[in-house]
Amino acid sequence: MRASERLGVAVMIAMALALPALQPVTSDGRLFVDAWIMIAVVGIAGIVTRRLLPTDRWARFVQTLVAVAALIGLALAEGVPADPFRVPDLLAQALRWTVESSAPMAPNLGVRVVAVAGVTLLAMIADQLSVSMNQPAWSLLPLGVLYLVPALALPALVSFWSVLALGYGYLLVLLADSANRTRLLRFKAADGAARGGLLLGGTACLLAALLVAGLAGVLTPGLDASRGAPFTGSGPVQMGDPSLDLRRNLQQPVDRRVITYTSSRETGSYLRMTSLPGFDATGFHLNAIDLFSGSLPSPEGASAGRPRFTVDVTVGDFNAEWLPLPYAPTAFEASGEWRHDPVSLSVLASGPQQKRATNGLAYTGTAVDVNPTAAELARAIAGRPRDVEVTGALPPGFPEQIVQLARQVTAEGGTDGEKAVLLQDWLRSPVFTYSTEPAPGSGFDALTAFLLVDRKGYCEQFAASMAVMARALGIPARVAIGFLPGRKVGEQWQVNIRDMHAWPELYFAGLGWVSFEPTPGVATAPGYTSATVDDPSASPSASPTPTGSTASAEPSDEPSAAPVDEDQAEQATPLELSWLAWVGGGLGVLALAAAPTLIRSARRRRRLAAHGPPGHVVGAAWDEVRDSVWDAGREWPKGSARQIGDEVARRLPEEAAAAMARVAMLVEQARYADTLGETGTLRDDVRRAREGMDAGARQNWWRRLLPRSLWRGLWWRG
Repeated sequence: MRASERLGVAVMIAMALALPALQPVTSDGRLFVDAWIMIAVVGIAGIVTRRLLPTDRWARFVQTLVAVAALIGLALAEGVPADPFRVPDLLAQALRWTVESSAPMAPNLGVRVVAVAGVTLLAMIADQLSVSMNQPAWSLLPLGVLYLVPALALPALVSFWSVLALGYGYLLVLLADSANRTRLLRFKAADGAARGGLLLGGTACLLAALLVAGLAGVLTPGLDASRGAPFTGSGPVQMGDPSLDLRRNLQQPVDRRVITYTSSRETGSYLRMTSLPGFDATGFHLNAIDLFSGSLPSPEGASAGRPRFTVDVTVGDFNAEWLPLPYAPTAFEASGEWRHDPVSLSVLASGPQQKRATNGLAYTGTAVDVNPTAAELARAIAGRPRDVEVTGALPPGFPEQIVQLARQVTAEGGTDGEKAVLLQDWLRSPVFTYSTEPAPGSGFDALTAFLLVDRKGYCEQFAASMAVMARALGIPARVAIGFLPGRKVGEQWQVNIRDMHAWPELYFAGLGWVSFEPTPGVATAPGYTSATVDDPSASPSASPTPTGSTASAEPSDEPSAAPVDEDQAEQATPLELSWLAWVGGGLGVLALAAAPTLIRSARRRRRLAAHGPPGHVVGAAWDEVRDSVWDAGREWPKGSARQIGDEVARRLPEEAAAAMARVAMLVEQARYADTLGETGTLRDDVRRAREGMDAGARQNWWRRLLPRSLWRGLWWRG
């Protein structure tokens, strides 16, 4: 393998290793497949063109043409219109989708095409810098772009492993360049010292990659321990627990208004402040978390394409550090300094006067309506959120009575979704009573007494009870703290201090975190939990509406948010390819299948047409003989040229054996004699020897489609 080819392969591998760094940005798996294809196209085209074309300038030109043609063919196969006048609309759609989406973005055709084109350009730059310009150290620039895009925009979601992969890929490029310069790879099988040097170099490469990744982890705030990194983001932050003020606010002597908001949909929304993931003998509580600035990520586990809505909120005389927002928030605009927890999607003030951040604040929020349909919930099974070790765990000593009670209450449920509804319905049944004066006691004893003895309490007891019983059934759960939707007066929704509330959130595969309402007499249950679970046509319900003493308006069953544009969100149906795409795809498959044979034929023609000093001509012919032996399924003998010629000739017909002997003699003269004999018949002798090898080899179409010499000669040096 030539030095340029070795470096080109290293650049290909480095680009492929760096590409997964984009995972926090998009959830489109096909984007990564297409990008990997284009990285391979760019790298292979560079290797082939540099071998076949006379100058590097022509090689770069043809490589670019091949990459552009492959990119156009891939875009057509993905469904991009063949009409070039529609391309600007596609780009505008991609820009709009990027601006309006939260990370990771749902699949979108325009975004995919633009992203793959960008990756192709970066692959071209990396290849040209490393190979054509012989500056492999500068390949860090295009490789680093793939990491910096999510690292700067979404630091909370950047994975440590993507940095490690990028560092290892970059150092692989440097190692390949070092091998080219020191000829480290030019060793024979018996050369143990050289082999040891290569092993030492590879180990040094790995250690250096770990060092680079470690430094990046220190310098990049997005590398947090929950995503596999040994470095945390901005450090654990202790914050106020809003549940501590819940009961006091519910018992306020005057039920004063604290929040007003308008919504782009007709129904009201629970205004969630945060969630309590931890649970121990003292109850549900906050855990130390890492907070980040920047864009909010997409809600974990929720499917793409859900409708969005906006709320314009004005807070009155209410002091809090948590920003009340509907779940699941994707963006917000509020004055002051705010940061977010990427796991719970809670937003917390970080500037001065932190504890009074919401007082008199006006802000806007955008949220995804993640509510499922009744049919979706009925089919749901428990999922595994990223913090399942916290939200799915019960502490040691948890009462077995409650576990058995949860199983008894849900015995008729066939799925986890049905069991969750049964838990909610049981807690809302007449056997329980709502009261802001719960029975005395704390810990597991108080929880057991609430569920089995007095059965009287307020929202915190109901929410905690459903959450722990769900965990006992294997369903991850947490308790959310915030406000009920309030009452609609004119065009506004009005929320009072006594509307502060707690409710459970349960995690299901394919749905994400789903809210329930087990507290009776305060709010109605969500529509997706009260409809007949066997009805597949049941529509998604809006957020539950307060009832009883706090309810005065019944919302409609459907949100008014406009559905997502079908041109933007991709459907789950298979992609319908046009005849042009099918033809292009078929030609691409045929070209890919024929590529090894074509490359081998081109290499043979180049060697047999070699010009220059006689020694160079003879050396090229000898390389062709060696590859022909490999292609025939045989091993290349060891020894001098004459010994190799005699060994190969033994298996050839008489005429081919004589030709092989003449070639070996010329090689020996070229290596050891001052003058060469007549080389005019050299090409014909090589052809006769090769035909003799083909005649004696077993006929195998795999041998012709995938010539053995293409990979046997990658690292071999004779």
